Parts: sequence; structure tokens; C-alpha cells
Amino acid sequence: MKNSLRNLGLACWQILSEVPGWPDAPRQLRLRRLLPIFIPVAAMILLFLWNQVWTHPRIQSVRTAYQPLLVLEQEVADLSLGGSDDKAAEATARAAEAGRMLLPEPKQIGPVLNEFTRTALASGWEATFQALPAPAASHSADTPLYFITARGKLVPSAGNAQAFASLLAFLGQFSPPNRSVDLTRLSIRADEQGRQTAEVFLRVGCRIPE
Repeated sequence: MKNSLRNLGLACWQILSEVPGWPDAPRQLRLRRLLPIFIPVAAMILLFLWNQVWTHPRIQSVRTAYQPLLVLEQEVADLSLGGSDDKAAEATARAAEAGRMLLPEPKQIGPVLNEFTRTALASGWEATFQALPAPAASHSADTPLYFITARGKLVPSAGNAQAFASLLAFLGQFSPPNRSVDLTRLSIRADEQGRQTAEVFLRVGCRIPE
């Protein structure tokens, strides 16, 4: 193996340093023939070593330092591709509409419950609604709203011959389109004489007081 490498090296030396028309040219002259080849090759090797030892590590360190910014830039680009000005305007309008459906403060639950009482009476039911005390940790600072729970008891008005049908009609208009009100539970009971009573639980959206 050693002899093969030596023979290969000698063959390369003879080919690269050959002086045309002078097979037995002296070594000094052969070295002068190698200079136009050796200098560019040596310069390329030095540039390669410089790049590997100095330039590449610095570039890699800069990339590592700015990697979070590159990730953020990519996320911004993805969001830009996934959205548009029209969608942003639509989302803003829907958020504003949803905000208008919330009660501005908890104490305004009273007029809302009084409105439900009048609506129930117009449907043939006598109702009493009462807001329930909110738990100590009913809302979080991470969200701008929380919910107030209320309880209502309903009994048919005198002369209401179609109690069940009128109750369904009342429940059909129970959640106004301009308020965030959800019916969470409904219980209907009837005694031996067939008189019906209903109990409802509702949830009203409210802004967190600032």
C-alpha cells in the first residue's frame, strides 16, 4: 500500500512538473513549472480552512442567536397568508357585537330579570327570577367576562288552559338576540290535579368590572 501511494505520488509529480521537450529537467525547473498550479491550490486550501475554522462558526452562532426571531418571522408570514383585511374587519365587528351583548356591570341583571318576568306574564305564566350569588372564583383575569347565574320559578296564570304550549312559546323567546343569555336547565313538574310548575336556570354574560 505504501509503495502504491509512493508510485502514485511520483506519477503525479512527473505529470504536473513535466517540461515539454526536456524529460530529464532538473528539480528546480520542475518546481517552477508547479508554481502556477501550487499557488491557486494552496490559496483554495487556505480559504477552505479559514471558512471552517473562523467564518462558519461565526455564521452558525449568529443563526443560533437569531433563531427565535426567524421563527417569529415565519409565524407572522403564516398568519399573513391565513388572514386578510376583510377577515380581520369581520372578526373585529363580531367581537364588538359580542361585547354589546354583555351586561356592562353585574347590578344590571335586575332589569333583565324583570323583563323576563313581564315576558312570562304575557305568555300566561307568573314568574319570579332571582340572581344567585356568584362563587368567589367565578371568573379569571385572563378573560374579560364572566357569567351570572339566575333561577326562575314559573306557575301558570289563572285561566291559562294551554300551560305547556304557552311555556314552550315563552322559552322560544327566552334568549333575546341582543343579550348573551343561555338557558342551562329546565325542570317541569305536575301535581295530581295536573297543575304544572316550571323551574329554569339561566346564565347571563357580564363584563368584568374594572
